[in-house]
Amino acid sequence: MKKYQFIANRILDHIEQGEYKERLPSVRKLMDTFEVSQVTVTQALQYLTDMNRIYAKPNVGYFIISRKTDSVACKGKYDFSTASTSWTDFPLDSYSQCLEAAVQNEKTELFTYGRTTGNEELKHLFQKLLMEDQIFTKKDQIMITSGTQQALHIFALIMMTRKQAILIEQPTYHQIINLVERLHLDYVTCYRDLDKIDLKELEKTIRMKRPGYVYLMPRLHNPLGTTMSEQEKKKLLEFAVKYDFYIIEDDYLGDFEGNSSYKTLYEIDNDQRVIYLKSFSKIMFPGQRLGIAVVPEEFIESFQSFKEIIDIHTSSLSQVIMQTFMESGLYAHHKDKIVSKHQHKAEMLRRALRTYFSGYEFNDNHQMHTVIRLPKQINMNKLHEELTKRHVLVDDYKTNYIAGYKQNHKFLKLNTTSIQEGKIDAGVQLIYEAIESSKYL
Repeated sequence: MKKYQFIANRILDHIEQGEYKERLPSVRKLMDTFEVSQVTVTQALQYLTDMNRIYAKPNVGYFIISRKTDSVACKGKYDFSTASTSWTDFPLDSYSQCLEAAVQNEKTELFTYGRTTGNEELKHLFQKLLMEDQIFTKKDQIMITSGTQQALHIFALIMMTRKQAILIEQPTYHQIINLVERLHLDYVTCYRDLDKIDLKELEKTIRMKRPGYVYLMPRLHNPLGTTMSEQEKKKLLEFAVKYDFYIIEDDYLGDFEGNSSYKTLYEIDNDQRVIYLKSFSKIMFPGQRLGIAVVPEEFIESFQSFKEIIDIHTSSLSQVIMQTFMESGLYAHHKDKIVSKHQHKAEMLRRALRTYFSGYEFNDNHQMHTVIRLPKQINMNKLHEELTKRHVLVDDYKTNYIAGYKQNHKFLKLNTTSIQEGKIDAGVQLIYEAIESSKYL
């Protein structure tokens, strides 16, 4: 351990013990307390800033980021249910500086109506960001939305006006189910297993029902955590051309993919059949409400028209702050940290599942989301009682199925987004004990 890290840990001890409350002592005072140089104290403070434990106010001092709310909520809990990243993972100090810079430098942009399809400077940055993932597109095809949920809403409205149906996987992302049910969209379903999609059954459904759109999470599926094979993706694109439909590719966890050779459906599509969606809710934070929709040229006018009546344009403030955050290099730095952290947590979950669930079927190539397939004799009500006794929080897998769908299997959903690293192994062991206690006699 380096000297500045040792000093940082000692400062944390003082914070945890309540000796340092809202604000840290001055740099000079810390130098005297720990008998170290100014350079070492400065490095320690930067280290704690990067950890999001403190933040700096220029010419004022360093202030402590309170974790009281988080610690009270999570104390004694094993939270495998929460999908939102913790605010403590975010560099608040850096973001605040970007906010101040945005207000100072972009007054005209902030206090007038913006472009319906998004800030041109930010679209240019997003275009370059997409290129890094082999998503090559014209800037006119990039739509900046108030989260990817808005993009899904807009395409739902387009479907309604064109009287077209949508095909959704089962299980799938719960918000697309909410959209289908609440807007009474015409829909059809196809079953997605832990290891594959039945392509013959899928083609049969498409041929008979003729949906205009197919909604998919090809990689790191929510909730299964699975990723489609190259063969499955190529077949889907063949079906799209053959049966004349569009694929909505929701790639919301694409940044967390560990396989650098992975190709999106959009990348291998040669016929403008893919609508590509990218989310920033995991890398940044959900409240920022920013997303990207890359749409085929045919949809540019209709997409823009519906977005204009929904919110005129995405928040100018969110866009300008994001622009500043990216131009400063902070986005790339923060992204690397967040991805590394969650990939590590996913690996810890994989190890725990291999240890305690060797006799069960589960996805071993996930990031954030995965499921354990449960024995048929499991009493689900009893299982949730047993999990509650052990202070284990999980989300109900039924929310990932549309109402009335006949479920062939019972699953337990696990999400590593919010659980502390040190609780993963113990939490999985408690889950195993709860399952064993919930089998019918």
